[in-house]
Amino acid sequence: MAVATETTKEPTGGEQFNLLQYLGEVKTELQRAEWPNRQELIRLTQVVLTLIAIVAVYCGGLDALLGLITNKLFARQ
Repeated sequence: MAVATETTKEPTGGEQFNLLQYLGEVKTELQRAEWPNRQELIRLTQVVLTLIAIVAVYCGGLDALLGLITNKLFARQ
């Protein structure tokens, strides 16, 4: 089980949401994040696009096959 290292204060009913504080915290977290370098970004983008193409071909082929089967079952032309 993961253990939280920092405690977060959740607003209760009486507290107001502070947009500027929230945006400041978002900026801080984004600065802490580890961002990929250009080569990693290009490689990972290629992986994602390749997987999208594979899934699209699979879904299209399955749709065509099931369409043919359905048309044969219901004697459509």
